[in-house]
Amino acid sequence: MACTLNKREGVVYEAKISFEPEKVEKEVNEICKEIRKSAKIPGFRPGKAPVNIIKKQYKDLIEENLVRALVPEELDSAIKDAGLTVISEPLIEELNFDDKKNTLNCVVVFEVKPEIDIKPEDYKGVKVTKTVRKITDKDVERVVESLLNREAKFEEVDRPVEKGDLVELEYTAIIDGEEKSGNVVAVTGENQLWPEVDEAIVGKKRGDEGEVSFRAAEDEKYGDAAGKDVTLKFKILSVKAKNLPELNDEFAKKFGAESVEDLKKKIREDLEKAEADRQQEEVEDKIVEELLKKVDIPVPVSLLKMEIQAQAENQIMRLAQFGVDVKQISPQTIAEMVKPTAEKTVKVKLLLEKIAELEGIEVTDEDVEKEIERLADMAFGGDTVLARQSLEERGLLPMVRQDVLRQKALDKLIELAEIKEVEADAESKE
Repeated sequence: MACTLNKREGVVYEAKISFEPEKVEKEVNEICKEIRKSAKIPGFRPGKAPVNIIKKQYKDLIEENLVRALVPEELDSAIKDAGLTVISEPLIEELNFDDKKNTLNCVVVFEVKPEIDIKPEDYKGVKVTKTVRKITDKDVERVVESLLNREAKFEEVDRPVEKGDLVELEYTAIIDGEEKSGNVVAVTGENQLWPEVDEAIVGKKRGDEGEVSFRAAEDEKYGDAAGKDVTLKFKILSVKAKNLPELNDEFAKKFGAESVEDLKKKIREDLEKAEADRQQEEVEDKIVEELLKKVDIPVPVSLLKMEIQAQAENQIMRLAQFGVDVKQISPQTIAEMVKPTAEKTVKVKLLLEKIAELEGIEVTDEDVEKEIERLADMAFGGDTVLARQSLEERGLLPMVRQDVLRQKALDKLIELAEIKEVEADAESKE
């Protein structure tokens, strides 16, 4: 009995395995005994058919059971002795079974976790900058204003159109000689209408008519009219002004606050948390980018396929939420779209797992429970029992543990990095 491991290319290995005839014969006889118990062969009662007939009638089944009985144990032993970590399902590439000579030889192909040549001095003291942005009263007021606008009501008015009004138009558009008519309802000054039309209706009243001609810019906001001559005739059917609700304690209670001051306090806390999360992500991304420049990480095909599938499914869900008919998009198109991101994601995961190994980072059951609680708050209404059950049923708990391991590795990298804080400039503040 022998098993020889050979490296092919990248992270692909092959195992050439052969078994001694005595071992094969013994296992074949055991398999035949089991098959004979239920085999239905004309002329013989169950359990009485001769072994040679069983071998002839059930050769394929015997071969299948023989491989299942002998190959995994021998392969696992060889892989363990070699200190390899298999990351793909081993596939039998060649198989030769001679039931006359009782010989079994096979070639098994599999992928292993790539070795990453990185040392502590490569990732300790990585220098990055962190953009720091202080949350101001203006930021809080901007959110309050958006909440007021969200609760605003529009009421019909008898006056000229102003920016911010809700206007209903009856229109006829002539685009490169082609005529199209219809009605549209839009808020002026909110980029909901073409700019030339938006400007033309301001100052007009209900019942007024107008006309505007222009050549549309090569801009996607013009849709099919981009780069074409446009003449648009319109009539204003209604004008409604926006009435904002009063900012008082009753308004604040709609958003889970006790008072206006409490609402502003909660808004500030949310903004500060979002800013802290953004800073964390910025530092993580910059550290990882610096490390990816220093080390070459092979991307195993099996891991890439899984990551592409996961990201493609997420992308399809996202597009569907935006009203895109995903049935019109080929799976291949989606796969090609996410492939670059998937490749980088695989590299980052492997890198962080290597950092965790070098730093001796481990994941405790308590760490996993905290992550399950976080996931429960995000998707299960805080029900940790339901969250755990869902993860267990889908076999995702090992993945959760790996996610926690990688995050702990990221946290360690941040702890070891040299981070310089830079105040956000005026543009990024906005």
